Amino acid sequence: MNTKIKLSTLLLAFILVSCSNEDDTSGEAPTNNTIEVSINEYPTSGDLVTTITSNLIGDLSFSIASQSVSQAMGIDSNSGEIRVLAWQEFDYETTTEITLTVSITNGTDTEEKNVIVSIINVDDIWAFLNSSRNAYENAADGTWVMVTESEYNDLANYMAEVTKSGATDSDLLNSANINANPGQALIANLNESTIPASSYVYAFKHYSWANNVSGTKVKLSTGTELGAYEALGEALPEHNAEYNHFVLKGNATPTTSVGYLAIYVNNSIGYKNISGSPYGWGSDGDTDFLTNGNVGAVFLYQGLSTTLKQWD
Repeated sequence: MNTKIKLSTLLLAFILVSCSNEDDTSGEAPTNNTIEVSINEYPTSGDLVTTITSNLIGDLSFSIASQSVSQAMGIDSNSGEIRVLAWQEFDYETTTEITLTVSITNGTDTEEKNVIVSIINVDDIWAFLNSSRNAYENAADGTWVMVTESEYNDLANYMAEVTKSGATDSDLLNSANINANPGQALIANLNESTIPASSYVYAFKHYSWANNVSGTKVKLSTGTELGAYEALGEALPEHNAEYNHFVLKGNATPTTSVGYLAIYVNNSIGYKNISGSPYGWGSDGDTDFLTNGNVGAVFLYQGLSTTLKQWD
């Protein structure tokens, strides 16, 4: 009799434990209040970051209670989809992580979730190229790649710690007529648009007066504006008249001191007569030194540099 009672007791205990375990696993999974996702820097506005879910039942409403970078992301109040708003804020060189708190309510109960968005570093030059991206990907380091005007402007406006050298924007936009210089010389604007120390030159543009031009070189001097100028990367690819725009693939050598930018052209280059603007040239073809100087003209070339290397 005692044995039967013990067996019955054990059986009852087993049933109770089994029911208890089944109840624990049959309910909804515990809420995970922290969500971690990753996204490449410089996404497109409207890109989906993640979708928030909740254990709350009923008609749910989602809202962002706070985020570490204001207006970087927005959320659909009905679906819980978090999307990019201010794509410029997703800059790895500025911040590697953006966090936000999402509030969810069904009108009665409220739940909060923390979202950590890690920004993945990419080649920033690559990120701002569209039609020229394949050419850039296939280029060897030290090669200048032709890009569009809009791509050049994006690289000027959105890269971090950018300096412009050569001709200033105001000079380039000056209403003076564009004239032709015969070239066949090293030419430099001797103004205050210099390259800061520890900078990487990564883009260049200039106004050509001729078609099918080859052999043009971007040149750089550090420490003195009179020389010695050395070619920066390979010669520019063949290009035609008017403004041409380029990026330099894989520049890994920063300037050791203040830098001066020049151009060697073996054909005609555009310039504007602007009072008081100093310039110099070397008349011995592809020379490394400026041996002559004058005032009253600005040669139409410009370089972009940054003290923060943002590419592979």
